Amino acid sequence: MRTLLAVLILGLLSPNTGFGQDAVFSQFYASPMQLNPAFTGVSVAPRITMNYRSQHTSYPSAFQTFAASLELPVNGSPSSVGFRALTDSQLEGLYRTTQVAFVYAYDIRLGQEMHARIGLSAGLLASRLDFSGLLFGDVIDPAGGVDGVTEEQLENLSKTSADLGSGVLFYGKNLYGGFSVEHLNRPDEGLLALDNNLYAGRPQRLSVHGGIQLDVKRYSNLRRPVYVTPNLLYTKQASFRQLNFGTYFGYGNFALGGWYRHAFGNPDGFIGSISFRQDVLKIGVSYDSVVSGLRGVPGGIGPTFEVSVAFDFGDSKEVQRRRHADRYNDCMGMFR
Repeated sequence: MRTLLAVLILGLLSPNTGFGQDAVFSQFYASPMQLNPAFTGVSVAPRITMNYRSQHTSYPSAFQTFAASLELPVNGSPSSVGFRALTDSQLEGLYRTTQVAFVYAYDIRLGQEMHARIGLSAGLLASRLDFSGLLFGDVIDPAGGVDGVTEEQLENLSKTSADLGSGVLFYGKNLYGGFSVEHLNRPDEGLLALDNNLYAGRPQRLSVHGGIQLDVKRYSNLRRPVYVTPNLLYTKQASFRQLNFGTYFGYGNFALGGWYRHAFGNPDGFIGSISFRQDVLKIGVSYDSVVSGLRGVPGGIGPTFEVSVAFDFGDSKEVQRRRHADRYNDCMGMFR
């Protein structure tokens, strides 16, 4: 149903009453450039990733998120470049935000086994409202139903602003950790000209992440790496905070993951994932089960599903033959 009360949409879009919030993928390891621009180029060859997220599938007008990225390591150079895009829609597509950015990352060797990567992103954040799909109160006749044309007008149906981000990633033989800040300049996405002087734009999103890769060397070899990676992700955006912690287990071409997600105000959910890799192709799916009080919403809000697809040409047999390092000793296993 593509209609809703005006008060709902105005409450969501009014700059002085609400703000945009970024989608946080449960499979954050399968969308590394969306998490931190410093992850750009961690593969040894070009990589394409695509992600789809359907949040709270039983709830009307739930979020639908699509993301894609391309990363290109520059041969013989510590530099990598990339492009990322994300579109997030709600209210059955009536309100949509789109983010696109070019990304640059530079790798710095700090020691024999320790590296630091610095990432920068620059792009656009666009918001759009499909005004034709709204139903306002002034056209509703209690006796005759919907009748007439609304007198309500929005000053802007779309808005586009510059969007900047940055991040740092440290990694060694078994450890990785880093942080990123998105929307450094707090881009304006407000569609209503109400108290703009009180609206500071989309809030900055801080992400802190880290983990340790424990190689099970007794069962590992170049063709079938076996490892366990305990890890965590903390995200803060305005008053929203989220902590994911769990473990990712890789065994050859298969991987399993499990995380507990806490939103600080309440326990949020459990995440389970499985992925399969064959040559350059990697496919993953995940399922989020709600454990908070939202389970009591009439009709339920439903679980969250994600699907990820990656083409990592660093995993091709030809590239692997040319590599000299043992891949299963690389702490970035879960991000590849």
